[in-house]
Amino acid sequence: MRWVTPWRGLMVGASAQSQKLDGAGPEGTLHMAPAFLDAFYAEWKKGKASSEVEYWRSPMYPMLTLGPDTFTAAFDQRAWYGMVSYQVTHKLQVGAYYSHYVNKARDTSQPENYSEDWVISGRYDFNQYFYGKVEGHFLHGTGLGYYSSTNPNGLQPDANMLAARVGFTF
Repeated sequence: MRWVTPWRGLMVGASAQSQKLDGAGPEGTLHMAPAFLDAFYAEWKKGKASSEVEYWRSPMYPMLTLGPDTFTAAFDQRAWYGMVSYQVTHKLQVGAYYSHYVNKARDTSQPENYSEDWVISGRYDFNQYFYGKVEGHFLHGTGLGYYSSTNPNGLQPDANMLAARVGFTF
């Protein structure tokens, strides 16, 4: 649900879903009790500036049974971000954001159960169809599992990352 408020440039919204899961296979079963997932967000635009915030929560507790053994996982995932951007020229936009993730069902002092990410970014529109974007990330925590397959010595609790991409629309 989205609401374009009477205040010029302000939009607020919320979304929700309910899910549950039951499955069986030759080796065992999977059960997840009904879970309610919610999200809230807002966007404000004025002239060349814009900002956004979002918060979501996903509490889930799946139970896997394999033969005589039962395994339970605990997830109470919560995340939020705040973002600001400014349209410097018709083709150039700069911005920054902070995102925060934590699994409250686990020990939140352990890096694998949280992630904080400070980002600076720039986007250049070459024309109406083609653009390029660069982001500098300053990460703390490994809760989102950044590229564990390419880090044979394990993920470090602090990391920096430069990401670049090109895209097109039609």
